[in-house]
Amino acid sequence: MSQNDHPVWSVYDRLRSATLSVKYYSRRLQQTERLNFALELLLLATAPSSAIAGLWFWNTDGGQLAWQILAIPAAIAAVLKPLLHLTKKIKDYEGVLSGYRILEFDLRELKIGIEQKQKYDSALQAEFKRAQQRERTLIGKNPESREDARIRKICQEEVIKELPAETFYVPEE
Repeated sequence: MSQNDHPVWSVYDRLRSATLSVKYYSRRLQQTERLNFALELLLLATAPSSAIAGLWFWNTDGGQLAWQILAIPAAIAAVLKPLLHLTKKIKDYEGVLSGYRILEFDLRELKIGIEQKQKYDSALQAEFKRAQQRERTLIGKNPESREDARIRKICQEEVIKELPAETFYVPEE
């Protein structure tokens, strides 16, 4: 069996996939949290009872015009925010992300076990099968119907730099 055909590559490929998922869902979570924060800030700042609304500047002609202009995106945000279900998306991303972080940790531990034992024995293979079962449940919890190809590509490049093939130990069997 050649080095490239060794069954240990299933572990390493899954590790790379889990790392990719951690990076991808971290970025998607961050984007969603930022959007949610921006909409919340806009709505809070433009609420009639806010401290900002009470500033003297708004009583001037320029201030009234600026306030009217600010009211447009605030009105759009007030309508869009409930339709976007951002808090649900944030919760879903957090759940999937934490699952992939645990999976990534387990696969990194498995990688270390292979390196330390210098073999991929039946005990390590059983651990890998358990990790595969956990991954199966995570795949079903994907919060997106379509992935963001641009973000995915950025994350793939990071994973390739972080985990190049030459960093993995392939036992001689």
